[in-house]
Amino acid sequence: MDDNVFFQEVIKNVKETLSKELAFHSEYYNKDVILDTDKCYRVIIEWKKCMGEIVIEQPEFAPYRYVSFKIVSCIDTDSLSLFCWYDSSDDSLDSIRAKIDEGLKIGFNYSK
Repeated sequence: MDDNVFFQEVIKNVKETLSKELAFHSEYYNKDVILDTDKCYRVIIEWKKCMGEIVIEQPEFAPYRYVSFKIVSCIDTDSLSLFCWYDSSDDSLDSIRAKIDEGLKIGFNYSK
């Protein structure tokens, strides 16, 4: 599959996963889409006790292929990073979806 076509599929897949998973918990978070273009998707998710950022782009230099997902605590400075994941060339759409789900569950569970 062409890299640009796969990149567009990644953006679509992450948006669909976020929409589906966040729909079940609408009163427990705030979501701000910072950038939504065909070249970059960036969203901030704020829970009660932590916040996350998902960035999808084709970076010139980064530790990831397309997707970066980080969640940090807003209350516990001793364990600031709760979740950090970068995709690689080995990741499929299914594995990316699974990691987005995993990160969201961590955010919701931490903020209970």
